[in-house]
Amino acid sequence: MRNISKKLGLLFVALTFVFSAGVQTADAGAKIKFGKNSSLRINYREQLYAVWRDTGSGPDKKDPTTDLYFKRNRFTFSGKATKTTGFVLQVEHKGPRAIGDLEVFEDKTSALAVLDAFMTFKFSRALRLRVGLTKDPLTRENNEGCFDTLNLDRGLFIYNPFQPSRDLGIVAWGRTANKLFQYRVGIMEGRDGGNSPKSSLRYTGRVHVTLLDRVESASLIYRGSFIGKKKVLTFGAGAQYEPDVVYANLSAQTGAKDNWNYTFDGFFEYPTPAGVFTLSGAYLAVSFDDAYKGGDPDPAGLDFYKERKGWYVKAGYMIPTPYVEKVQLFGRFENWKYAQLRGINDQSLNWASFGVNYLIRGQNLRLTLEYALTDYDKELSGPKASEDFTTITTMLQFLF
Repeated sequence: MRNISKKLGLLFVALTFVFSAGVQTADAGAKIKFGKNSSLRINYREQLYAVWRDTGSGPDKKDPTTDLYFKRNRFTFSGKATKTTGFVLQVEHKGPRAIGDLEVFEDKTSALAVLDAFMTFKFSRALRLRVGLTKDPLTRENNEGCFDTLNLDRGLFIYNPFQPSRDLGIVAWGRTANKLFQYRVGIMEGRDGGNSPKSSLRYTGRVHVTLLDRVESASLIYRGSFIGKKKVLTFGAGAQYEPDVVYANLSAQTGAKDNWNYTFDGFFEYPTPAGVFTLSGAYLAVSFDDAYKGGDPDPAGLDFYKERKGWYVKAGYMIPTPYVEKVQLFGRFENWKYAQLRGINDQSLNWASFGVNYLIRGQNLRLTLEYALTDYDKELSGPKASEDFTTITTMLQFLF
């Protein structure tokens, strides 16, 4: 009964925020113009989480844990210096949070960091550049806007191994064949410092084809859902390479291993009189040529680079309604096979979630409730516990 009360209390807190926030939001934030081609735009966006997990607290860590924290609390400054040059600067605060993706922390963690800091150059429709700290271009999921997702958030396990979300470098991209095809090529810093055998760059290539409405070819950012405004069908693939990135035998500094990653993905969304249907999925393989089997593998490899392969599929259905408010149901399933995870070799993990989005003004003001199950193939108790658990999360999203 006590656990049920906590869950209802967390949901009540989020609902209170929604109805007290009102609906005075804006898509573009505040824009300041400086002459004909120069401008500055300021956006504020936040995601407030209320989370319950059925483990992680108490003397034996078996009692449920509750947590309230900012998953994202972000200011974005973007603009143009000329007609063909621009910039983006994003500063974000996260936490303090106790509940992580696979664990409950002993002490709450928080972070304040520069998330993005890059310049943009537009030479033509076929060639544009991002230079600076920006998103890694390998996977579709990582490049979905975190405020445009179908389910609660992007996948937990689809990222590449080092600097998983963003890195310092150059990304070239462009559109061809009347926006049908798009390419992305990245040369980035890769693993920085540590016990790397060499200081090498990471090379990434990605292509995708956009069918039906050509909306996604106009930007590097994908969307997890267009909430019924577009008919979209895309297929994509990417590959990534970084040489001599870890040692299989660290103490002897031998057995240098390369990192190879590749991915395939698809996305479909179609509005009909019976509702809006969404289906998306991807496959990702991360390889370090079995570096974890070395006599003394790099410790970073045990819980960081995570040699693995797996896939996800997610689906959504938006109920037809004449009102501004929309209700969108969603579900997601992921299956991952790890070379080693949390001290267990050949570990497999299944992750499933089900939930609902209540879209008050599109993605600008949104309430999401998600129920998620994490299931390990091999369970283990102890400091690096790999035991099945359940998580219930309520999210309030506000964009300005």
